[in-house]
Amino acid sequence: IAEILKQSARPVAEDPLNHFGAGHLDAAAAVQMAQDGQITFRDFFRWLNKNGYLNLRFWFDGGAVALLPKVLMVLGSYLLAWFLRNYFLFRWSWPLATGLVAGSSGLFFLKGLYIFDLPQWPMRVMGSSIPELGTAVGGSSALNPLFASVLIPLVLVALFLGLPKWKWFAIGTTLGVAACLTVSAAIDPSVLWLGEGALSRGFLLANALLCYGLARLSLRSATEANS
Repeated sequence: IAEILKQSARPVAEDPLNHFGAGHLDAAAAVQMAQDGQITFRDFFRWLNKNGYLNLRFWFDGGAVALLPKVLMVLGSYLLAWFLRNYFLFRWSWPLATGLVAGSSGLFFLKGLYIFDLPQWPMRVMGSSIPELGTAVGGSSALNPLFASVLIPLVLVALFLGLPKWKWFAIGTTLGVAACLTVSAAIDPSVLWLGEGALSRGFLLANALLCYGLARLSLRSATEANS
């Protein structure tokens, strides 16, 4: 306050002995200077808008997410589960639904979410399905054949098939991976070290069939154990 009063004071021209110090007080100028130095909510809102922080495109890049394939992957996994439910009686549960999403599409909308001054790879990892995790950190669209295969579902089934709740997560994940690999083979069969041609497409389809067979065997074992 004292600094504002000094800066806004009117200097006195004839004051050789400095009786008036910084000069005569000017209340109007002091108030105006104080208001100019304040940052109101309106000023802050204007600054956010001017710099683009209120634009959704600043935080979310829709181009980073291929929406249609992801929707097809999720729907495909649920259709597989619905189809198998006609042969094996089981209930829908959260572990099963979680596995279907984790194996097919993941939380794909997180891939396009950006947080200022933070690395992007954690969002890519959380927004990736299990087959996509192998290249999520590097941001490559190609699939790692170790992740985009029946290997991880096989490990999950081997570990969790004997557990009452976790076995449904493993089965759901297996069906989700089958759907993800099938859609990837049809739309974008890009696999590391295998290219993007018939070899990679055949690899993805073969592993999708293996995942489907594994899920079918696991469901038979799970339903027989419950009966």
